[in-house]
Amino acid sequence: MPAPDRTVADWIAEGLTTMALHCSCGHYATVKLADLPPRMTRTRLGQNARCAECGKQGAQVMLDMKAHYAEMEAKGGFSAGYLGGKG
Repeated sequence: MPAPDRTVADWIAEGLTTMALHCSCGHYATVKLADLPPRMTRTRLGQNARCAECGKQGAQVMLDMKAHYAEMEAKGGFSAGYLGGKG
């Protein structure tokens, strides 16, 4: 059985503040989760997104990697917790 579709509220509960939307034209944008309805699902977000570059409707919803990398660095870097790492 497939896992239930994630919602904006689920992501916020996990501590996320943004998500990235990627268009097939190569353009991407970051959206603030606080600006979206809490019950909006990942599927609906992707289907409703419209690219500001090419105008196409539909996008792939992904983790905002810039925010993820910044959080990792703030916690001691990618090697934190490993032998020889910062943490």
